[in-house]
Amino acid sequence: MTALFAGLTTLDVLHRLDHAPDPTVKVTSTGFTMAAGGPATNAAVTYAALCAASRRAAASAERPSSSVAPGSRASEPSVERGAESGDAPLLLTALGEGPVAAFLAADLACAGVRVADATARAQPSSDGNDEGTAAASSSARVPAVSSIIEHPEGRMVASTNARLDVEAARIAPLLPTRVGVVLVDGHNPSLAHEALTLGMERVEEDAPFALLEAEVPHPRILDGGSWKDWLTSLLGLVDIAVVSEDFCPPVMARPNGEQVADFLRGFGITRTVRTRGERSVQYWWDGARGEVPVRRVEDSSTLGAGDAFHGAFAWAIERAGDADPEAIIRFASAVAGVSVSSFGTRRWRASPELEELVRGW
Repeated sequence: MTALFAGLTTLDVLHRLDHAPDPTVKVTSTGFTMAAGGPATNAAVTYAALCAASRRAAASAERPSSSVAPGSRASEPSVERGAESGDAPLLLTALGEGPVAAFLAADLACAGVRVADATARAQPSSDGNDEGTAAASSSARVPAVSSIIEHPEGRMVASTNARLDVEAARIAPLLPTRVGVVLVDGHNPSLAHEALTLGMERVEEDAPFALLEAEVPHPRILDGGSWKDWLTSLLGLVDIAVVSEDFCPPVMARPNGEQVADFLRGFGITRTVRTRGERSVQYWWDGARGEVPVRRVEDSSTLGAGDAFHGAFAWAIERAGDADPEAIIRFASAVAGVSVSSFGTRRWRASPELEELVRGW
């Protein structure tokens, strides 16, 4: 069994500075990294890292302690290299075309993530020119790019976000028939719809409510970092909403946790989790509600911490089912804590802490 993630993929170009920058002065970064990013993408990378950590933990438990020769050191924990494993998550996204898209695909493969690329193909022009129209040319089909500068006083981000056309219907036949969990970030509504309706029987056009009443055997999670206008048509297909404190439906002047949970309950979502950075995580779960404290950690880079929470939440909910939500939230928070322990969105995946966290799941 594996997981399906659907949403945005960007090229994240990340610089670290040791001081707040002067906008009029060129500065030299003290750290730099470049990797595939985006909410659903980072969540899929986290899921893959936890699968790899689980395999390492299992192998370690099976290996007799005497197998390590006296005076030698046990091998260092390794990060999964490649997406060949049967539990590798599948990312439904649009990578675009060209060298940057090739880099993104290679980076995700190294992270243990399989990709279903729904980038719209170039359409031939009306005069039969094989180059296609200008709008569909490769110059208009480059991947989304996020430029990020982290410094002691905060972070600056500039991003093109989701600007690629997709052909979700074309990629749908390539999706697995069974998955353990689905997570969507909502950045592309057509991709989200394909993912959220995976496993459903075909619905007649004259039965519009049948889609909302249809059941699937796996949980469907919304990564609600912020409100997006097209979410209204998707919420009825969501089982669990994991939202940030910035998630504010248009009916509210400012986000309020209780009101957000009530709003989502109106769409049939009875399980809402609300993250608030370093503050406790709130939850409303099948009539129960509560808060889970977040352990304070020394952070090196908070980029992607929320995405790591979502990926870990999906990994745990797939394995725990209807277990105590507080245990799942504590686990996801702990994984997010590990993710901020090093600069960037990749190095933390080799942390031995992950093996300890996945034991028992």
